[in-house]
Amino acid sequence: MKKNRVMACLVAGVCVLTVSATAAFGSINGYANYKTAVKALALNVDNVSASGTYTMTYDGKEILTGKMDCACDGANSAVHTVFGSEAGTEESWNTTLNGTNTTFDSDSDHYYTYEAGTEKMGHGLLGLSEDDEFSQRVVTFLEMGADTVVGDLKNNVVEIDAKDGLYTYQLDIDSSQVPAVVNAALSVFAYAASESMANTRYVEFEDWNGCTAAYYEKETGETLDQAFLDYYTGKVNFSSEEEDAAWYEDNHEMLDKLSEYEGRMHEHYYDQLMDELNSRGVDCGVLFVHTDGSTTFYPDEKTYLAARDDVSVDSSIETYIGKDLTLDNVHFVFTVNKDGQLTANHCEASFVTVDKDGGKHTMVLTGDVTLSDYGTTVIQPLDVGGRQHYDFGDSTVEVTEVEVTEP
Repeated sequence: MKKNRVMACLVAGVCVLTVSATAAFGSINGYANYKTAVKALALNVDNVSASGTYTMTYDGKEILTGKMDCACDGANSAVHTVFGSEAGTEESWNTTLNGTNTTFDSDSDHYYTYEAGTEKMGHGLLGLSEDDEFSQRVVTFLEMGADTVVGDLKNNVVEIDAKDGLYTYQLDIDSSQVPAVVNAALSVFAYAASESMANTRYVEFEDWNGCTAAYYEKETGETLDQAFLDYYTGKVNFSSEEEDAAWYEDNHEMLDKLSEYEGRMHEHYYDQLMDELNSRGVDCGVLFVHTDGSTTFYPDEKTYLAARDDVSVDSSIETYIGKDLTLDNVHFVFTVNKDGQLTANHCEASFVTVDKDGGKHTMVLTGDVTLSDYGTTVIQPLDVGGRQHYDFGDSTVEVTEVEVTEP
């Protein structure tokens, strides 16, 4: 599953801002409890359960969703993630228990294991340690950054509830209160993303194996067997790893031939891209190669991504950022318990983006995180459903029958 680096940057930026504001709050409950709880999660807590969700909308339309459930107990851990976009949903599971890591994706008919070890490096969710000098320097740097950004935001944090040993605080920031350094950083980020998309040239293949087969047939005049093509292009899946290995053994000569043509194919279409650029007198563009070998030229990456309805938004989120980006407002609510442990976070951040034509758009990022079972979390074995087992640690394939129950 692709990792959404842009989403991570936005979340990190908002977190720095909100933590900064909270850190400046003079209340013993606001500043001390929140800051201590966050540091403990990073440095000390190694037994906790957490659940988080996020959504991103663009002019009111939902473009990204995500969910993560995770738990840790020392070196043992369990993570379940769901990522959704206009292109569909990706889901994965990953559990480490008693020195063995087990993992699989929702669209896979196999699960995989490998040796993970039984000792955890460092402490806390980030694997850092308060006894480690590097970790301490990281924390000091982050605290100084928070203090630098804070400004007058300390007056915006208020206690909104206190009962049953839980203390809840709220922070609201409007556009006039956003520190200039925050919007300056976002503007640089947006400009870099925009320039990267506008000054890019590459060849994109609809289906690498399918394109290779089409190129081979065109160059040699040979027609490949349809049964071979079905397996080669993934239209037909193997029922077992043994069948997979047997097919590769039976067809290794043809696969070697196709492998030789892969490099020639890429060079052929890259030359075609350069010819297209030269004929247009430009430096940037995307040449899309369809599975049958035909091509379509796009003047820039943004135009290409906009035309491809099967491209995951995870890979095209930059198209929504535009040439400029500013933080318009933030609504942040957090809760700590009587033991000083963080139990909940809710953040809603609204950004204003400016497209290449000067039009303004609204992008809203909403995130929720809850934390529980401090010190009592127990990691359970991962239920792999009816999937077959592939062991990375063995040179041979082991097929194991398991109970058929989907997680």
